[in-house]
Amino acid sequence: MSDTTVQDALAARAADQVLWLGTVTPSGRPTIRPVWFLHEGGDLLVFSEPGAAKVRHVRHNPQVVVTFPSDPAAASVRVVDGKATVEEAVPSSFPAYLDKYEPQYAGVGLDRASFDATYHALVRITPTRTWGW
Repeated sequence: MSDTTVQDALAARAADQVLWLGTVTPSGRPTIRPVWFLHEGGDLLVFSEPGAAKVRHVRHNPQVVVTFPSDPAAASVRVVDGKATVEEAVPSSFPAYLDKYEPQYAGVGLDRASFDATYHALVRITPTRTWGW
């Protein structure tokens, strides 16, 4: 698929609250977990605790896959392959991330400052291809 098609597919799911991030452990076992995300500048941004398993996995093997929640009948499925990097950044430096998730911070017992202090590893996923229906 062309980059435009990948970006169109991601833009169509940008309002979703969660995506499923698939990584590979150093022992080669695939694993998947739900994460908050932001689609910005063509990439998918996921904030994490620096010592989290997903961060260790990406540092060991940058190849990732993401998928978005589907309806119960799987009538709408989107899978995206990508390459991930880990950077130092805080969620509050991305206003669109704050717009999307700051109202939920209290639900996990954090405010903006404590969320930034806890989740300052940015997993940046650059999509390489997508498929789905």
